[in-house]
Amino acid sequence: MSTPTTTTTTTTATTTTPAPGRLRRTVSPAQRVLRLARFETQMLVKQRTTLLTLLSGPLAILFLVSVTPGGSPEALAALIGMGVVVVMAVTSHLAAVMLTVNRREAQVLKRLRTSELSSGELVAGMYLPLVVVGVVEAFAVLAVVVGRGGPLPDALGWAPWLAGVAVAAVGFVAAGAAVAGMAGNAEKANWAAVPLLFLVAAAANMLTVPVLPEAMRQVLLLVPFTSAVDLLARTSSAGVGLVELPVVAGVVPPVVVDLVLLLLWTAVSVWLARRLWRWEPRG
Repeated sequence: MSTPTTTTTTTTATTTTPAPGRLRRTVSPAQRVLRLARFETQMLVKQRTTLLTLLSGPLAILFLVSVTPGGSPEALAALIGMGVVVVMAVTSHLAAVMLTVNRREAQVLKRLRTSELSSGELVAGMYLPLVVVGVVEAFAVLAVVVGRGGPLPDALGWAPWLAGVAVAAVGFVAAGAAVAGMAGNAEKANWAAVPLLFLVAAAANMLTVPVLPEAMRQVLLLVPFTSAVDLLARTSSAGVGLVELPVVAGVVPPVVVDLVLLLLWTAVSVWLARRLWRWEPRG
């Protein structure tokens, strides 16, 4: 008599560990900002109007700087400051206005706001390419003037020079975002960007006129972002600047005064941009 044999099959549950390459990587805020900045850079290249704004203005101003009659090191240093400020006003400011309005009208801002990007990361990534363009253009102006015999910042002048260029680039972009908040559509935005552009360009040019009364120069120094002209001129010509500041003479270095004024106008621009910011088109 045979005894039936029962075979028991035991199934062992095994936990499958995904391959290292399949692990979900945590993306840091900085990486998200850089990814969006790279995307915005690609979009800027594809948008002919914005790209034309970023290229035509600097090329025209660089040409004017290159053909302007030469002079003393102080005059060439003033030309550096004037050229940098005017280039940023024509490009960074105007491009920021156009970029903001176009993104808002196309509902891009509204869609990106629902992504994993925070509001701060979205704004930083969108405007970072314009800030970088402004800094690169500043070095282009410096290179053109130095090629004509102009002075370079000395060892102690590079730090305030770079600080002034970076703060000015951020300030002009923030001012563009603020102007875009007041403009209802792209057509109105083009006109809304003109007043500040004209004011800054006129003040920067007048500040370099030698026969201008000193009192008028001090008033011009209070125009938004114009203090960058004096700051870059002082740091590019061994401390020789455009404006005498008797109120703070001997107490606060003029370079510090210029930088404080520049930071103040940048802070005002950022505050206005935040107050006037809109994620959706005006209904």
